[in-house]
Formats: sequence, C-alpha cells, structure tokens
Amino acid sequence: MKQYLPEFLRKYKTNQLILAFIIFWTPIILFAKLANEIIENDPVAFDEGILQWLHAQSSPFLESVFFFFTTTGNVEFIVPIALLIFAVLMYKKQRLNALLFAFGVGGAALANLLLKFVFQRDRPAFWESIVIEHGYSFPSGHAMVSSALVLSLIVILWNTRWRIPTIIIGGFIALMIAMSRLYFGVHYPTDILAGWSVSLIWVSIVTIVVKNITSKRSARLKLNV
Repeated sequence: MKQYLPEFLRKYKTNQLILAFIIFWTPIILFAKLANEIIENDPVAFDEGILQWLHAQSSPFLESVFFFFTTTGNVEFIVPIALLIFAVLMYKKQRLNALLFAFGVGGAALANLLLKFVFQRDRPAFWESIVIEHGYSFPSGHAMVSSALVLSLIVILWNTRWRIPTIIIGGFIALMIAMSRLYFGVHYPTDILAGWSVSLIWVSIVTIVVKNITSKRSARLKLNV
C-alpha cells in the first residue's frame, strides 16, 4: 500500500497513516452529509435550537466580546494578517511554507466563494441582528478562512516550540469567531461545521502537495551530494 502514497508519507507507521486518513475523510463525509441536507432543503434539527438558545443568553458584555471576534474575522482584518505572515515567511526564505500558507488561506477563501454560489443558502433571520450580512450563508466564510489560517500555521509550526501555543491560541480565536457568527444569528451551526470541514480538507490537500514537493527536493539534494 505504501508504494502508492506520496513519498513523504511512506516513512510513517501504519497506525499514523490510518489516523491521518480518518482525519482527512471524516470532514469529507460530514460535508457531504451537510451539503445533501442543503440541496434537499431539509431543515437540520439542531440549527434553530442552538441559535435561539444563544440568543437567549444575550447581554451587553457578550455582545461586545462577540462583536470583537466577528470583526476579527472580517476581510479587512484577516487579509492584512495573512499578508503579514506571508511576508515574514518570505523574508525568512521559507518559500515552501509561504506557498503552503498562501494556498491554504487563499484557496480556502476562493473555495468559500464558489461553494456559496453553488448552494445559495439564505441566511437565518430569526431576529434583527446588529451585524448585517447580505451574502449567502453556506458555508461560513468567517469560520472557513479563519480556521484555514490557523490550520496552515499549525502545519508550518508543527516541528517547533510554537506548535502548542498556536493550537491553543489559534484554536480559541477560530472557535470564538465561529461562535460570534452564531451569536449574532448570521449563520446556522451547519454553516460553521461545513466551513470547518472544507477548511480541514483543503489545508490537508495543500499540505500533502507541498510536503511531497519538499520530500522530492530533499531527495534530489541528497543524490547531488
């Protein structure tokens, strides 16, 4: 079986490969299930219930907290941060990591626009929100792009001492951005789950491609030595 895998994956043990395939295929199956519900226009049982419960917890404090995080996920904030990280990676001559980051985040953003156009799901309208959105709902762009950014950083920093802080801090920020979209009622929970799923799928694909390029480059360098 290993001879059919990308070169960089062949060094991993069978249990590690099984875990990797589970992590890869689980979001694919989840997204397929959610997409099918949207296509058939079937309401998902927990969507409205979660939104109504969150709305019932409304308070000035939570509103200010979640408004900060929903703003953090806006294009005008995410794009400069992504460009800064890309510039730092290029400055440090980590070109393949910069490529992984650019395709991981940029590709997720483009995929989100395409999926919104394909599914054209209307946004929830259970109450009047202070956050006004006019685009389609499925999948959530805030959830998808912010998680793609965090996942790309985790991959890049995996073998460094910054791995755990990135997982904890980045994961918390991505979670709060997603929660803010639910709190303000501009996305369904299934929009968030779909955004996270596609993000994980996409970053996994980009990582496999870039890591395979890295592995082949290292092999060529060894042959030339």
